[in-house]
Amino acid sequence: MTVTRSITAVLILILLVTSVRVAWAENTSSTTSTSGSATAAAASNVFYVPGKAIVCGLSGLGWVIAMTLTFGFLYQESADFVRGGCGGQWVLTGEDIKPTPKSY
Repeated sequence: MTVTRSITAVLILILLVTSVRVAWAENTSSTTSTSGSATAAAASNVFYVPGKAIVCGLSGLGWVIAMTLTFGFLYQESADFVRGGCGGQWVLTGEDIKPTPKSY
């Protein structure tokens, strides 16, 4: 029973974190159609953010293993490995999903 509650709490938290928020004073009328890309970004975040967290956690685990096996000798390489797994953008936005105009 507690496992079901924990899973439910995590899913609700993911939905709250990845939902698109519009400020009260923000101009919502735009000349381009960004609502579709914002919706796609919000839907993609349901999978992207937990996947990014898993990759970050595994790279951190790899850092611990590498530091343990080499007694800290490969610190820079291990830090680069974690930076690659945990760095970058964690949440997708509509600008990331929006298609680019074709130039021939």
